[in-house]
Amino acid sequence: MTEGNPEYKAHLYKRLIESNVPDGLHDGLIEYVASRRPMGHFLTAIANNNDLKDACGRADMENRRFLYEIVFFFFNYAPGPCWGSADNVNAWLADAEPVRAGFD
Repeated sequence: MTEGNPEYKAHLYKRLIESNVPDGLHDGLIEYVASRRPMGHFLTAIANNNDLKDACGRADMENRRFLYEIVFFFFNYAPGPCWGSADNVNAWLADAEPVRAGFD
């Protein structure tokens, strides 16, 4: 895995704030998108084809109400190949290439 591009991480951080994603999820999402590090079960369930049933079952009381905001972030700011299905998530994590920074 790579350390990730600091400028891209800063960009993602700003987009998470704009998307109203809770602070406690920022590190996991940034490291997943920018450095291909695995996320927790809740975020993985969302990235795996927006598995609403699984995501709701794994959400804690604080984050359950932010499903829309997290999906909004993935849809608008995360690279398409890193989410949308379990195959995409697994391929993203298995890829040894550095992440190419994608700015809006």
